[in-house]
Amino acid sequence: MALAPRIRLRFGPKLFLSHFVAVLFVSGSIGTFFYFNAIESLMQSLRSRLQNSAALLSQSIDARELESIRTAADIESAIYTSTLEKLRRLRRANPDIAFLFIMRKEADRITFVIDSDETENQALPGREYPEPPDLLQTGFHSPSVDDKPYRDEWGVFLSGYAPLRNGEGRYLVGIDMRADEVDNKLAQLRMTGLVSLLASLLLALLFALYLSRGLASRINTLIRRCQQVARGCFNEKMEMRTFDEFDDLVDAFNTMGEELEKARRDAEHAMVELRDARDHLEVRVRERTQELETALEKVQVLSGLLPICCSCKKIRNDKGYWQQVEQFVSMHTGARFSHGLCPECAAKMYSDILSRKKE
Repeated sequence: MALAPRIRLRFGPKLFLSHFVAVLFVSGSIGTFFYFNAIESLMQSLRSRLQNSAALLSQSIDARELESIRTAADIESAIYTSTLEKLRRLRRANPDIAFLFIMRKEADRITFVIDSDETENQALPGREYPEPPDLLQTGFHSPSVDDKPYRDEWGVFLSGYAPLRNGEGRYLVGIDMRADEVDNKLAQLRMTGLVSLLASLLLALLFALYLSRGLASRINTLIRRCQQVARGCFNEKMEMRTFDEFDDLVDAFNTMGEELEKARRDAEHAMVELRDARDHLEVRVRERTQELETALEKVQVLSGLLPICCSCKKIRNDKGYWQQVEQFVSMHTGARFSHGLCPECAAKMYSDILSRKKE
């Protein structure tokens, strides 16, 4: 069964991708953490500001002075006019605030007392507020702020509430911040987060590119050196300084090249000596072989049938000449003779002299 071809990705791109993903993951994780933390901090800051503003404003209005404001006919009263103008001045002084209003709670009904709206949608005294949120109900007794923006007939708002002074749980002041203001602040924060993310991407790209190119370049240098060693080029040195473990690797490669070059020189010298020894041995073998052949010839001469004179004892050589035994043996064996007389010959040749000596 044929295997599918595997994609071969070089070390440089692998290193680039790994570092890019790692840096992006770290910076993205940190950026995401700070982004959501900043959003939470912003919402907490807005809620705290609304709550504090509502609490501060509630202490500047006495609920007992508002008891006479009950219906739309009471908008001409001095207390209504002065309180409404006060609320509108505060709203104009803070562009983040959309509306300021005062509400009264009677039994299960919650009605408007004063609304700072300057449009035709202004809620007049006595107008009932339908389906009030739970936090608004809480605002009659203690300061409270919406957890998230809510929608009503006037729009989408983030509101804060606080009970009025001397209100006895029946009056509250409310501050509405339009959701678009909240969205604008969140949009600014998102833009900051996006810029931070792009900066993180650029940083990850540059960092990964720098590391991958640097390491890939060093590895390619070592690969080329290995190829040179494979081709038998041992004496070339690498000049690369990185002030890290690559320096040790480069030194190891240079030392390996020196040792291989030395080993090659020693091997060549040994081969020369071996060839000389072989040639010398061949010469010695030829010489020894010649000596053995000569000796063999001599042995063969001495071991064959030798014609010898039965009278003078001369030996006839292969050329037909007669030679003394001593001369023939010396010529074929290299032996030397010393002459003497055996007892029998001495008695035969010098018997008279020997007889006189015995007398």
